[in-house]
Amino acid sequence: MKKIIMGLILLAGLIAIAYALFAAILISSDHAYYFTSGKNLGEIDYDGIMSNAKKAGYTVDGPYYVNTKQKLGLHPDIRELEERLGEDYRIVHMKFYYTKDSGFSAWLPRDYSGETSIYFFNESKAATFQLKNLPPDEWIVEKFELMFGFDEQKARHYLSQLKDTIISDHKPKILIKEVADLRAVYIDFKETSSNSTFSLPLGEGSCKETFYSGNEKIGTIDYIVPNMRIIYHDRNHEYTIKIDKLGGVMLSIKLPAGEEIPEEEYRDVFRGMFTNLGLPDKVDDFEFNYSPSMW
Repeated sequence: MKKIIMGLILLAGLIAIAYALFAAILISSDHAYYFTSGKNLGEIDYDGIMSNAKKAGYTVDGPYYVNTKQKLGLHPDIRELEERLGEDYRIVHMKFYYTKDSGFSAWLPRDYSGETSIYFFNESKAATFQLKNLPPDEWIVEKFELMFGFDEQKARHYLSQLKDTIISDHKPKILIKEVADLRAVYIDFKETSSNSTFSLPLGEGSCKETFYSGNEKIGTIDYIVPNMRIIYHDRNHEYTIKIDKLGGVMLSIKLPAGEEIPEEEYRDVFRGMFTNLGLPDKVDDFEFNYSPSMW
């Protein structure tokens, strides 16, 4: 009995130590943050800015693809896009619209050996997706043929798989073990649209092109261009500028949990960084938010 009691006391002590260590880790890893939403500053000398950052002694970290160093999506060889977005752009996602509320999304793999995830949507219908919520068979077959270079038989095979999935679990999703012909899709969007719009990235490199036929949306392509993080350490304060190749900029500061910095002080630091990097004097255009803790 005495041994059992001693064992329980020892176990309780080990549990208490484990909780204390866990709490210590949480406390030590906690930080406060100042952060902004992103802005696009227009055309910039991206390579010159990176060179200036190194000359100024800043840490230059990246490239990132949004918030990861792993490349996302695929890089098709489309000269027009390389001229517009740079040779490192990626395509991560596309949407095809049958109506303004219905169609399908295509999520691309990270390399050309992966598979494409297709998800149909119909926002005007009930939450539970049914076969009747799909666009017409002929429209789906036509898009599968365009995207993957399928013949009609193979396109209808995947359409049949999609319908089986919807019937069994109401999930309008299918994985196709092929990589989309992105050049063919891009050319088709260009040829069938009357106009398009392009949303510029805001520091993390995400941007979207939307294609219209008249006033009707027919498709979108989501691109990523790389972004870099330029970091300056001032005591225990870490000032970071995220900047992408198309002029998107986002600012943040990491500091000890609960600590604050006078606004004019941190704006002055960023003004100095902008000057050293050769960025336009637009720090005052950014609005900062504050979070005293991560938890």
